[in-house]
Amino acid sequence: MLADLPGLIERASEGAGIGTRFLGHVERCAVILHLVDSTLDDVAVAYRTIREELALYGHGLSAKPEIVGLNKIDAIDSEAVNAKYRELRKAAGVDTPVLPLAGATGAGVPEVLEAVLAAISGTREQKEEAAVVTTTFAHTP
Repeated sequence: MLADLPGLIERASEGAGIGTRFLGHVERCAVILHLVDSTLDDVAVAYRTIREELALYGHGLSAKPEIVGLNKIDAIDSEAVNAKYRELRKAAGVDTPVLPLAGATGAGVPEVLEAVLAAISGTREQKEEAAVVTTTFAHTP
């Protein structure tokens, strides 16, 4: 399942906007692609706001694999892209991929899609391995 989170706002976990009804749909997603607008003054704050809402909502959303896309890199100069990339990388942590892209021009989009597919594949493999272990224990004589 794929879900788009454009309307996720601060206090969504408390029901603001379409809030918890919307977040319930995200529970079924295997991987979160979190796009952060590079034209924002503080990309780290924007990132943390959404991450906090996912954590406050609970239901395992903050533990899901995540890929962060620094979007609209075509709208700012390369120095600003580099600075905002570093800010976002620091906010996301070393285990979370951060990839620059421009949806309007397609720059970086193939790399983001490859990362999403790899993450989905990895999640499926983990589920399959867990199912094998469960099946093995379930069939003991």
